Amino acid sequence: MSDVQTGELRKILCLRLRSLGDAVLMTPALAAMRTALPQTQLSVVLSEELADLFEGHPHVDRVLILGGRRGDKVSLARKLRQVGFDAVLNFHGGPTSAWLTAACGAPLRVGRDTYRFRFLYNIRAKPPEDVFSDPSAVHTVHTQASLVAALGVTVSDLRLRLKVPQPARSRLRRRLEELGGSPRDYLVLQPTASFTSKQWPATRFQSLIRQWKDRTGWPVVVSLPGGSRFRSLVELFSPESLVLSNLSCGELMALLEGARLYVGNDSGPMHVAAALGTPVVGIFGSSDPRRWHPWGVANRALSAGLDCSPCHGKWCVNPAEFACLTELSVETVLNAALELLPGHTVARPANHHQKRAE
Repeated sequence: MSDVQTGELRKILCLRLRSLGDAVLMTPALAAMRTALPQTQLSVVLSEELADLFEGHPHVDRVLILGGRRGDKVSLARKLRQVGFDAVLNFHGGPTSAWLTAACGAPLRVGRDTYRFRFLYNIRAKPPEDVFSDPSAVHTVHTQASLVAALGVTVSDLRLRLKVPQPARSRLRRRLEELGGSPRDYLVLQPTASFTSKQWPATRFQSLIRQWKDRTGWPVVVSLPGGSRFRSLVELFSPESLVLSNLSCGELMALLEGARLYVGNDSGPMHVAAALGTPVVGIFGSSDPRRWHPWGVANRALSAGLDCSPCHGKWCVNPAEFACLTELSVETVLNAALELLPGHTVARPANHHQKRAE
């Protein structure tokens, strides 16, 4: 790797910044470093919205927050440089993380040949296909872990790990009580995602709620982002479900920890549910279920399997716009959910493709 050995790495910085799902999927890499380097201080940089994701996490010694205000980036860079990191691993790859890689002053800088400003990195991670034994089954978990392998750390345990902060459990319980409920057996729905090309129609989620309650009698909790642009969804789902908006990462973890099942779009909360052992039905549009399916948990990853998908997701080239989503029926999603419940037998519809995690 270089003439600096892993045993000499006292302080390692991991740059993740944003993206909840990617942060969750990096946890096997953090665990591998903790196992191989038990005396090393591991620090992670996250954006403000992910501030409590690794609160109390056994493999993270320190979380540093990158704020969104003017001057926050420079302030953080000064703080990083004062710490005196021996190595920095850039799990993000964007321009801000590249700038922080250079600014932190670490002598070892791990990145990829595919990153912008790749000249900043004096250690280049191999593609995950060259690191793990089955190149045909590479998942984003492997991509994240291959960065750690560039330091000479072996990654053999690929389980996701999250720890729910106790204060977040208490806050969630209060929020549910304020809505008039404190359900036990409940389904969590996540009807939003980062791109329109990853969002199954909201009206189908509404139909799913009705049919789910008819079939199981279980309550439904809908998790939504905060902000005025989601008010219409609050109104759509409120009559027949408990709607929680603008949960912190800790509160979201507490919600998903207690759920019997998660059903939702391919998104960060899907990976949080999987990390906490909650069975998952993931709905995939533009993204590739082979690389992003729920990891290490009982799941159904639903995809229409069109020739045009996966794609970049920024716009749709299909004449039937977002057919990758609209071709997935409510019946398909409902049956996939029921399949994950003991004692339920369903007739399999013809128009879904699924991936089961081992």
